[in-house]
Amino acid sequence: MKKNGKKSGKKTKETKETQELEKFWEAMPEEARDELMRLAQDTDSEDEFVRAVFVGDCPRCVSDKTAMPEGPDGEEDLTIGVCKACGYVWCLECDHELAPGTTCGHWDICESCEELDEESGICVTSPDQCEVIQTWLSRKGS
Repeated sequence: MKKNGKKSGKKTKETKETQELEKFWEAMPEEARDELMRLAQDTDSEDEFVRAVFVGDCPRCVSDKTAMPEGPDGEEDLTIGVCKACGYVWCLECDHELAPGTTCGHWDICESCEELDEESGICVTSPDQCEVIQTWLSRKGS
């Protein structure tokens, strides 16, 4: 598509994003792809799909009445889950129980991590694979 005699970069960007998504999807284990497809078919709305994928059921009471709470800025906190059935609050990154309105202590560990990706500045080790976080969790009784 041309705009003012120049090619629009939008189509190229969308094509690149689609290619990256396809590459990501193909690299994903088949079981994960199957589970995402099952969730897409079993959920009634986009919000329910997002809840099922990113929050899941409550680790305490197994209710599906879970969500991500709003942070102080009015946006959902993508790192915390809350159960509307029993009130349980937990870290979605490491599953540690949290007091309402607090952040997880594993973030302090991540901030001092030496395994940071040079480009993003983010630790490349997930909390469930991090020996330091797992030791911290075992001491906390989580």
